[in-house]
Amino acid sequence: MSPVPLTQLEVPDYDLGLRGKLVRSEKLTRSGKAAFCTIIYGLDPADGVADTPLSSAANGYPDAFAVPDESTRVQLPWRRATEAVIADMVDDDGALLEESPRTVLARVVAGFAELGLVPVLGFEYECYVLHADDDVLRRGDYASLRALGRVDNAYSIGRHTESADLLGEFIDRMDSIGIPVEAAHSELGPGFFEFAMSPMDAMRAADSAVRARQYFRDLCAERGLVATFMAKLRIEASGSGGHVHQSVTRDGVNQFSDGANGLSDTGRAYLGGLVRSMGDYTVLLNPLLNSYKRISAGFFVAERATWGWDNRNAACRVVHNAGSAATRVEHRRPGADANPYLVAAALLAGGLEGLRDGLDPGDPLEVGSDIATAGDALPSTLPTAIAAFRGSSRARSMLGDRFVDCYAATRDAEVAAFETWWNTSITDWELRRYVEHL
Repeated sequence: MSPVPLTQLEVPDYDLGLRGKLVRSEKLTRSGKAAFCTIIYGLDPADGVADTPLSSAANGYPDAFAVPDESTRVQLPWRRATEAVIADMVDDDGALLEESPRTVLARVVAGFAELGLVPVLGFEYECYVLHADDDVLRRGDYASLRALGRVDNAYSIGRHTESADLLGEFIDRMDSIGIPVEAAHSELGPGFFEFAMSPMDAMRAADSAVRARQYFRDLCAERGLVATFMAKLRIEASGSGGHVHQSVTRDGVNQFSDGANGLSDTGRAYLGGLVRSMGDYTVLLNPLLNSYKRISAGFFVAERATWGWDNRNAACRVVHNAGSAATRVEHRRPGADANPYLVAAALLAGGLEGLRDGLDPGDPLEVGSDIATAGDALPSTLPTAIAAFRGSSRARSMLGDRFVDCYAATRDAEVAAFETWWNTSITDWELRRYVEHL
């Protein structure tokens, strides 16, 4: 008996990256779309529900429709008779939902097309891989999960031996669906790894990034492992970054290089926009409460809006010594927990503003500079980042009021969830501090 052909319909959300459903391929082919509840833009990572202007108890959490982007359809060789396709969300009239992360990114990319430019992005992700001990998971004792492998060294050849089969299969799987992973290596911490994807045009890069993150988690689950992209797993260890390398091309030619190991006027203006807008868009780069525990200059995550020449202490590292074709800006502030569509939209919105207005990035962060005072301070907590985003005229102009209001509402709910827990729990910290002393 032949297996029933299935399609994994993948819809970008705000936090998990992708949500979806398995649909009989014949049904999706007949209708060309599938009903999908708008609550998708109000679900947090643990499926708490935030009411938003789009979807709420007041309006009954109505359906929208997921319309497959056929350019993203791939066969999943490791799954039985299953294809996957990423969908855009539309309303009853077929108009794209402005609250959708993919719609937001497309809006910004269109601004580059008006200038005859194509933004190119390369995502790289850090994550921890842990053994999925069933007893530990049932207890919710996540801190006790054992890391994959015993050796901790970054760039360790020995750790490749421990993880080669896992990483090799991941690279093979991604290659089979047209997502080249250029490199994978061990990072500085137990069970800590990084993989980097080839640079691509912005939408394809975000599609590839969100799939790679999800499919790596899937592969690990198949092997009795847990891969986590949370920003800060252990307070004493490195956090998980989601760095993005950026450039723009015209007729296939990189426009960031001045031909002499420096930045062109185009590159400087784009960089100027990144630096100037970083505070407004921080909540898109660092979207959760845990995200801000990763922010630490001591762990090479900038606390201020800075840039530098091949300087990993800066928020934006200009890679200028790899040849004209590879001149680019690496943004090091985003966490691995951030939505790749929204990270891309935030960075490109800043860069586009810089190009339109000819913004200057200011002075670079030099070796030996005081990183505690150079550049403007960035939001250091989720509530301050939400406030900066909600009140930002540039965010509303570049990303749209409907998206800003919907996304900000979901971040308010994240803060409220923590406050509810705090107000209804007696923590170990309180017991240790007060029981014997008061």
